[in-house]
Amino acid sequence: MHYLENRWLRALATPPGLLFAGGVNLRNALYRRGWFKAKRIGVPVVSVGNLNWGGSGKTPFTVFLAARFRDAGRRVAIATRGYGGSRRDIPVTVSDGSGLLADAAAAGDEAVLLASFLPSCVVVVCRDRVAAAQFARDRYGSDLILLDDGFQHRRLHRDLDLLLISASHGLGNGRMIPFGPLREPADELRRADAVVLTGTASELSATSPRLRDEMSQRRLRVPLFRCVRRHDGFLRVFTEEPIPAAALKGMRTLAFSGIAHPGFFESDLRALGLEVVSAVRFRDHQAYGPAQLDRIRAAARSARADLLVTTEKDRVRLGSDLFPIPLYALRMRLVAEDEESLWSFVSGRLFDSSAPSLSSRA
Repeated sequence: MHYLENRWLRALATPPGLLFAGGVNLRNALYRRGWFKAKRIGVPVVSVGNLNWGGSGKTPFTVFLAARFRDAGRRVAIATRGYGGSRRDIPVTVSDGSGLLADAAAAGDEAVLLASFLPSCVVVVCRDRVAAAQFARDRYGSDLILLDDGFQHRRLHRDLDLLLISASHGLGNGRMIPFGPLREPADELRRADAVVLTGTASELSATSPRLRDEMSQRRLRVPLFRCVRRHDGFLRVFTEEPIPAAALKGMRTLAFSGIAHPGFFESDLRALGLEVVSAVRFRDHQAYGPAQLDRIRAAARSARADLLVTTEKDRVRLGSDLFPIPLYALRMRLVAEDEESLWSFVSGRLFDSSAPSLSSRA
């Protein structure tokens, strides 16, 4: 992956890049020296985040964690920023644990997706994650908060910081935006309590040794866990009918998505045996209005596609508009390679011996 190779673009990007890096470094230094203090809210907080811009599997990993905490008897709430939604300045309940109360236009696609995967968990969105966490605690009696995409949100004290790294990207070229993929310097890895590497089995095998070397060079002595990205077939959009991957094998497919790394989604479809005859890419979190839907329909006609496939995150942004050909969403989940070790670590850091075991299932 290449970043701003054009020397004129690099020159233009240098001043804002330096300002961004300076602001990030100053903020981190103020927290490190205790001049800024994180707020405690009286219940355990677990942050799931990353250093990189773009996808590293935070949403499926948050689903994975929340389900296990819920099954261990915790009243779980997820506090998320609600990126892409219109109502983020005050806490908004996306789900109260009994059903959806907000749509993607108001709360953002990731919040709605989390709520749809976890119907018995509370999901609250707010730009101020401290306010979101306090609201969930006070309004719904939540006794454990999962902070979605929380590594950079330092105002809320966390009892456990889990840092996700995509095996397909690693740390990139090790430089910050706009000259690389990082939101913070790579040395900020030291704030993590554990690193979770996510990707396909082959990506994990290729990247793990290199990441271990990088962690060793930085004298980072924290556990490294690995989670495999797996596909669970497809979901027929609008009917919610699950479809096995084999049923769509060889079909002429138009893929469309508004995510950070659409190329990986399209590669996954090819790996499952679909013939991707065309792909339509939108910006991350793109809302689907008439112009976008018309573009998808036109591309499908031009490519003579048999069906449309999108991501689960895009699915929640689609309205009730019907397409002339079937529409499916690719289902994906993360599975820990050594789940018992992961839960032993999490429970040991969060709870004393009298707390419910996180390795139990309901």
